Amino acid sequence: MSFSLDSIFTTRTALSKECCITEIPPSPSLSPYVRCFWKYNSSSDIADFRIIPDCCADIIIPLDGYSSIFVGLSDTSFITKRMGDVFGIRFYAWAIAPFLHIGLSEMFNNVVPINSVLNKFDILQRAIIEANTTAKQVQLAEKFLSQLFDGKVCNDVMNSLYLAVSENCRTTLKDLSDYCAVSKRTIERKFLDNVGISPKRIIDLVRYQLLWQDCMKQGFSAADSAFKFGYYDEAHMYNDFKRYHGIGLGAARSEYKKLSLFYNTEE
Repeated sequence: MSFSLDSIFTTRTALSKECCITEIPPSPSLSPYVRCFWKYNSSSDIADFRIIPDCCADIIIPLDGYSSIFVGLSDTSFITKRMGDVFGIRFYAWAIAPFLHIGLSEMFNNVVPINSVLNKFDILQRAIIEANTTAKQVQLAEKFLSQLFDGKVCNDVMNSLYLAVSENCRTTLKDLSDYCAVSKRTIERKFLDNVGISPKRIIDLVRYQLLWQDCMKQGFSAADSAFKFGYYDEAHMYNDFKRYHGIGLGAARSEYKKLSLFYNTEE
């Protein structure tokens, strides 16, 4: 049995109410695997914005005809510059293996041409560029992904992450091993095969995401969050957050609120 992780956890970018990036939810059949489809509007007033580790990997399709790329799971933050109009497909990192059939460890913190991981993708790109509505673009992408999907989801990975999220990432490798009734070595191997990094590393990224979402809530308490997510103390939490986000927690909250003045979709 595999739990549906998206029922208790989804990821967030550093943008609160995006006008430069519009997110479109996938169909229910793809929602455990695809975080969203998205479009970037180059005419936006926002030229530069922060990209943070969101536990996802993306296929990026430039709508001006340039070659598509695959952007693997990342653990670093950076500021992106203005680009042309883009259509994107954002996958949860733990659910991309059934679509790509590649060595995911080689994709960590990496960007490669899409044709190196998916054959004949240029056919889909042309169709998406020619489509005259976002709804049609999403329909084309969903049909393509449904044809790729082989159904081979790793239950041990999904169940391990479900446990980790349920416990606010206060879990050890032994906890995952006991929960899935397999050896610690088996858990580590399955994460490397199906996510591309170790269970500890992806759970650390998930914990950062949980903290990022927590600190946006009203009544946020650093002391409570440090305890809830299993940090040694507040200093440990602040340092860990900055390592992933690129700036401190207070600065990130201020940046988020400032950006939200420009955005027009719901958080």
